[in-house]
Amino acid sequence: MKLSRREFIERSAGTACLLAAGCGAAHSSNNAVLVNQLGFVPKAAKACVVAATVEVPFTVLDTRTGARAYRGVASAVRGDLGNYAAGRFDQLQTPGEYQIEAGGKRSLPFTIGPAVYSDAIQKSISYFARQRCGDGKTGYHSPCHLDDGIRSDNHLHQDVSGGWHDACDLRKWVDATIYGMIGLSRVLDLELPSVDRAAVLEELRWGNQYFRKMQEPDGYVMFTCGGDDGNNFTDNVVGTQDDRVIHVQPAGLPAQFQFVAAQAALARHVGKSDVKYAQGCIEAARRCLNWCIHSREAGAALTLGAAASACAEMDRATGDRSMSDLAAGFLRKLIALQVIDVGGAAGVGGFFLKAPDDRQPLRDISLGNLPLLALCDALKQFPGHSEAPSWRNSLELHCRFLASMAGRSAFGTIPFGLYDGADPGGGRRIGTYWYRWFMKTQGETAAGDWWVGINCHLASNGVGLMRAGRLLGDPRLGDLGQRQLDWILGVNPFDATTISGVGQNQPTLYRPGSFSPPTPQMDGGVMNGIGGDENDRPTLLAGSWNTCEYWTPMVAYAMWLCGELQGGAA
Repeated sequence: MKLSRREFIERSAGTACLLAAGCGAAHSSNNAVLVNQLGFVPKAAKACVVAATVEVPFTVLDTRTGARAYRGVASAVRGDLGNYAAGRFDQLQTPGEYQIEAGGKRSLPFTIGPAVYSDAIQKSISYFARQRCGDGKTGYHSPCHLDDGIRSDNHLHQDVSGGWHDACDLRKWVDATIYGMIGLSRVLDLELPSVDRAAVLEELRWGNQYFRKMQEPDGYVMFTCGGDDGNNFTDNVVGTQDDRVIHVQPAGLPAQFQFVAAQAALARHVGKSDVKYAQGCIEAARRCLNWCIHSREAGAALTLGAAASACAEMDRATGDRSMSDLAAGFLRKLIALQVIDVGGAAGVGGFFLKAPDDRQPLRDISLGNLPLLALCDALKQFPGHSEAPSWRNSLELHCRFLASMAGRSAFGTIPFGLYDGADPGGGRRIGTYWYRWFMKTQGETAAGDWWVGINCHLASNGVGLMRAGRLLGDPRLGDLGQRQLDWILGVNPFDATTISGVGQNQPTLYRPGSFSPPTPQMDGGVMNGIGGDENDRPTLLAGSWNTCEYWTPMVAYAMWLCGELQGGAA
């Protein structure tokens, strides 16, 4: 069951400095030596964090021999999220198994090696196969929902079976599940030796059958089948009372553009091996893009980012050079939303506003930093465009903002967002803006108490920073991208990873009680992640949907970030 407001307050009170119930034995945050529990590729930035108010000497030990491999000092950082000392051991590049010792305590073991994230990536790829909906043999409760679904407008059956369940439920939100297509395609682009290309292509084609079925003749993709009114298993028989409703209204504009990007990318990956299928993907992408351009006005920052990325993918797949100018038009509007200087607050300039008619700073918890990714996509795909210098300047400014904000705690993570107006909780201010590390627990959205953890936010920023670092020739941005994954993999106040089957101390998975069997624990599933209470203190509620439920964007971005860190160049 999802927690009520009162239950949330009762369970989160006083948990800011304690290991959440259900995370297992191991260390509490009062004395933990924190390090990425998987580890690092040899040349990566390597950081550890120790709970301390003064500098602390630390030693990296070879676990096989007990020998000292590196010695350093973690410097005290007086910042947000508690008193910690942060140390670096970038110079240690010898592959092996290690632990960090500091203040009489030891970290959990970790690895240095060129394929350190291969297992995590493969587990996340396999996660999608477990989440299959329809007649797939790998789904955890296959076959299921063969009778999807009944249109909400004319109440006639339309086959939209297939695809993936989005989370620890049975819903198939297009806005969320489309990220499975994006994440898997991006992993293929990285050309990692450990990734089974054929298996990923099979998974992409499985997921894509749902999205193609959800596309209407006008070109747009419908919102969902199995929404809040269909979170249940069915009898798999068309025409009975339990057939799930297809909500025929268009999915959000960012999802429409992500559909375009997904079709273009899949066509490119399929290539000459299945020309007919690839042509069908391009045709579907063109129809949707045409609908987006002629039927809706793209003005919000998230939409503009998704639109520019879609144009880059279309050019990459088809060589249609008109896409560069179309992308430039979207980016022109996006850059117009970028705040250059707020006056008297060094490092604050560079963020984006939500929309021309919504002057709040852009904050998003489940779609990712689409403006950052779009600037990277455009600069990579259209480096010779006349407006590329403007894109580069915007990217540099935004990355400078992200780096400045990340420096406000020992963990090196990027705060959730800025707020204009009243204090959103936490009392943290910079210039004329307030900021929070975590999403507000009330009033952030129209749903009131709706809130989730920050894994999508961190992982998407991590991906963008890795790519920006290469495009701008600034390795410090790649280092910052590493810190975002470090938090997800244990460098947090709970010494817990929030990826199932990866590392240790994972919190208890959210299990809804509305259907049976419930969604099982699946290796490679990425939870929503650590959130914050009303005072912006870290909170990890074992078994809650807010922090411990799998969501597709979280899986896609974390998997993609692992690939980027392992040596991708896409």
